[in-house]
Amino acid sequence: MRGIALTRKNELDRALVDVDQAIRVDPTFAKAHNVRGFVYVRKGEVDNAIANYSEAIRLDPNYARAYNNRGLAWRQKNEHDRAIADFNEAIRLDPDYALGYAHRGWTYNLKGDFKRAIADYDQALKRDPQAASFYNDRGRIWRNKGRSSAPLPISIRPSASTPKTSRL
Repeated sequence: MRGIALTRKNELDRALVDVDQAIRVDPTFAKAHNVRGFVYVRKGEVDNAIANYSEAIRLDPNYARAYNNRGLAWRQKNEHDRAIADFNEAIRLDPDYALGYAHRGWTYNLKGDFKRAIADYDQALKRDPQAASFYNDRGRIWRNKGRSSAPLPISIRPSASTPKTSRL
């Protein structure tokens, strides 16, 4: 969808026109509502984003990424319990969705529930051991918990798909 590319280029008004056109063509296209939610988040219109993510979920109740994205929007509004509920649903729908665990983990961190936060990052890393940002975030949570270091049970080993510039 061109709206995603335009959003990444920060051409938000053009992206919104493009996504609106896609929705006019097919109002039942859940992905278009999800993308429109993403555009609204980037525009700082979080309530509009939540409404669009909710519409994507209404159209496709099994759309894990729409639940995840709505959870991120709820978190932006400091509605942590609502965010966690959406991350829970995203994980239930797609148990291998590493970002769902990471986003829920960071939300637990914000609530001060460091044990659950670390457990979620451990799960995220089991599913995506090459995600350097997950290691970084888990380290920040350990610091927040009051420990300067923590064991790293999973090691990062460069693979053929790992860019040489992505060193920790």
